[in-house]
Amino acid sequence: MSDDYKIAYWIRTDIQHFAHIRPVYDSLGGLILTKNPVIFNYLMENFPSLKNNLRLVKNSTEAKKIMNRMDVKLVVYTGFQMIFWGYSVQVFHGASDKHYILHHHRILLYDLLLLPGMKHMEKINSVYKLKHPERFKIVGYPKFDKLVSNTLTGNSLFGNGKPTILYAPTWISEDSGTKLKFTKYGESSLPLWGIRLIRAIAPEWNLIIKYHSRVNKNRRGIYNEIDKFIAEQGVEDSVKVVWDSSIVKYMQQADLMISDISAVCYEWFHTNRPIVFANPSPDHYKPSSDKLSNTYAWQAGDVINREEDIIPVIKRNLAGDNYRDIRNKLLNHAFYKPDGHATERQVSEIVKLYDEIKNRSKFRMIMHNISVFIRDALS
Repeated sequence: MSDDYKIAYWIRTDIQHFAHIRPVYDSLGGLILTKNPVIFNYLMENFPSLKNNLRLVKNSTEAKKIMNRMDVKLVVYTGFQMIFWGYSVQVFHGASDKHYILHHHRILLYDLLLLPGMKHMEKINSVYKLKHPERFKIVGYPKFDKLVSNTLTGNSLFGNGKPTILYAPTWISEDSGTKLKFTKYGESSLPLWGIRLIRAIAPEWNLIIKYHSRVNKNRRGIYNEIDKFIAEQGVEDSVKVVWDSSIVKYMQQADLMISDISAVCYEWFHTNRPIVFANPSPDHYKPSSDKLSNTYAWQAGDVINREEDIIPVIKRNLAGDNYRDIRNKLLNHAFYKPDGHATERQVSEIVKLYDEIKNRSKFRMIMHNISVFIRDALS
């Protein structure tokens, strides 16, 4: 843990959240805590340099004890779980059209919220009365700084010269085992379109299937069905299934992305390439110009509603780009200044807060967090 900044990071549910705290960690150091063994093992295996600053804890109580012992002053989050030790910074983990932001009153408990763009601010303003607007800062989206600045490195999964399509479905919320069920129709296209897309795409193009990281390799059902289908069809050379904390390097090598109702749709807009939407419920969903709709992003591309449309839609979008203007409009609404300098703005705001509270006593820290706990309990 850095001697300069006594900062901790709390990652609870998804390996993808690491991609959002990493820019801060790389700049300021600190201690990464999780109570999720899947996240811990993934980070230990793929980022061995974290070894000395990564802790697997039994629960949030153990995390608080460690942070207290190490005199942590500030905790950076990507989710909405509070562990009530240290001043809290919310850095968010996407710009989804899902309505999860509208159901998290804990947004108002953070000491600093670093928003990706105006889209987040408008959603929050539509639901909550912001008593402390000075806590909300729009800084941009550090996760894509390297892609925007052309400093992202990595090897391509294919070397055959064919166009590459990235399929990035969101997680299956209605079968998640959690309380997060955003709509009764679901948002993931995977159950309806996963095998159909492989059948259509594999004979002619490369296909990367990047699963949402809320799921893991032990999931059954459709994930096993897709693995079995790929093997039965003998298309392992043209279809690659990946599990990763970040989708950025796969976006970099793709010519077209297919998704559904997911934050990755807005992230893809950084590439300035066409997108296609696989409709998870064709009888109920359609593109919407309502900023609070969960299909607002669908204005930026063609929507697949029938299996026979898959190949014509892909061919049309690989041949031409008819949605560039609306796509860039949505990009700039979702992400402030996609200029490669969002990390600098984010870290600057965190350092400002840290400098204000770094000399506060443990007693004052405890009193601060008791007040947060009480406000959370009463809300």
